[in-house]
Amino acid sequence: MGARQRVGLGVLVILLCASVVGQALALEAPPELSSIAYAVYDGDYGYLVLEKNAYQRRSIASITKVMTLLVAVELVEEGKLGLDDVVTASAKAQSREGTQINLRAGDELTVEELLYATALVSANDAAVALAEHVAGSEADFTSLMNAKAEELGLKDTHYVDCTGLLSIFSNNYSTAFDQARLLQAALEHDLLSTILATPSYVIQSYDRKIKNSHPLLELEGVEGGKTGATTPAGHTLITACKRQEKRLILVVLGARSREVRNQENEALLNWSFGNLRTLISTEEVITPVLVPDGVDHQVNAVLAREFQLVARDEEDLQYETETELLPALKAPIDRGDKVGELVIKRGGQEFVRLDLVAQQSTGLATWFRRLFNGVKRMFQGAGG
Repeated sequence: MGARQRVGLGVLVILLCASVVGQALALEAPPELSSIAYAVYDGDYGYLVLEKNAYQRRSIASITKVMTLLVAVELVEEGKLGLDDVVTASAKAQSREGTQINLRAGDELTVEELLYATALVSANDAAVALAEHVAGSEADFTSLMNAKAEELGLKDTHYVDCTGLLSIFSNNYSTAFDQARLLQAALEHDLLSTILATPSYVIQSYDRKIKNSHPLLELEGVEGGKTGATTPAGHTLITACKRQEKRLILVVLGARSREVRNQENEALLNWSFGNLRTLISTEEVITPVLVPDGVDHQVNAVLAREFQLVARDEEDLQYETETELLPALKAPIDRGDKVGELVIKRGGQEFVRLDLVAQQSTGLATWFRRLFNGVKRMFQGAGG
């Protein structure tokens, strides 16, 4: 246990645990989908809720641009790239086929404009211009993309272009699982999450308004994502959505049409949040915590965030808990201060650790009060 104090092993929680917080609704069976691969990823706890061929390496089309954007945005955050920096488009950028904003060699746009064009309308010419500005060439930029993939532990991902036009036959590939993890990492950057969620943007250099092409952006809680389509990849879509403080990421790869891709991504979204259950609320007292030098000598430990998960079946609603408190807690403790962790176990294995915080504050007691509390605890202990 190290420096932490183990308080005890929780009791196995059976199906009815959901009804404790008023959510004893019947669970729906997962939808039957035709797409070659898909994934529902829990962005809070970092695991696959539901999947089909999620670890299969595939062409992913323009979902590739999530990594293109992430590499560039991190450079902006590090001060190595400015949003107002002017980029001069090359002949190579102009010649890139597929979705475009019709760059011409010699055109000048800002880094910010290229970021939005790449994200919102999946402009291949904008992505190439951005890559060349950052790294000198698209090939050198893809080296940055692959380095970032390795850093994030995306073991089944490799890039050879910054647009996704090239396929797995050119060694350009990823998986539904890796792309879900990538989008989760991307959303940790405020600038990138803002870009992906933006409904429309005006490219001042062209005096042109572009609209976000993500088909589900207007649905409740959708934070954006990325679309894609090529013949080898089929139709692809990745979506992040947050409802009731729970973030889920949904990936569909290899759909046979744009309409099927959109419908199946939305079906996964509806099923996931329809089966979202709160198993432990933030009002439930997990354990009392002794604070010997506090005005009040104990506080209640509660979860900082609700324990929620998407349940596929009744077995998913079963779990065990262990409570670990921080050692030698000292006053003053304020409401919301971390006092330990609740370890959630499923099938005997650690599933997730959740922060425990103080439900109330306790100031620092006077020396007389601390003495009184000590005597009181001594007599209580003797009586037990």
